[in-house]
Amino acid sequence: MTETFPNAVNGSPDILALGQWVDAQVAEQWETVLDTHREKLADAYARAGDMAFGTYLNLLLRDVKRHMRDLGLKATPPLPGDFDISREWGNADGTDNERWMWSLVTTTSGEALGTLVLSIPHDHTRFRLPRPPHVFALRETERAGVEAALSARSSDFARALPFHEEYAEYLRGQETEA
Repeated sequence: MTETFPNAVNGSPDILALGQWVDAQVAEQWETVLDTHREKLADAYARAGDMAFGTYLNLLLRDVKRHMRDLGLKATPPLPGDFDISREWGNADGTDNERWMWSLVTTTSGEALGTLVLSIPHDHTRFRLPRPPHVFALRETERAGVEAALSARSSDFARALPFHEEYAEYLRGQETEA
């Protein structure tokens, strides 16, 4: 892990620099974590399906979270973010999907710096990442502002439902089929 940390603005890390730093850590580690834990992750996928991607993200982000904590930064919800409000889209056969999750970053004094967004490409047919994960930052700190910024950045995001709404829609469809 590269230990240099982003520039500070008025004594606090700049959220955009922090996002670039976290993205560099992810870019440096994503394949190593994947290779080191390949059997464990494949087994987790066989037993629990897509939850294995959460295990992978926790392994991938472990050092980033530790380093942020050591510097007095807190991510809420903890990285990688709240699955329930995350959004996903992808191709029809499920082999190339992307989910965006996010966390608000604050200082120990409670100052909101902005939001870190994690993009995790994944395959629903097996444990596979079609592309590397990616992290970027937004200055927005409120959910509505974050969702508006992400919708402006990606029309796929704008069309996707938050997971809890997508799942409720799926359940309604199951009831009508029964």
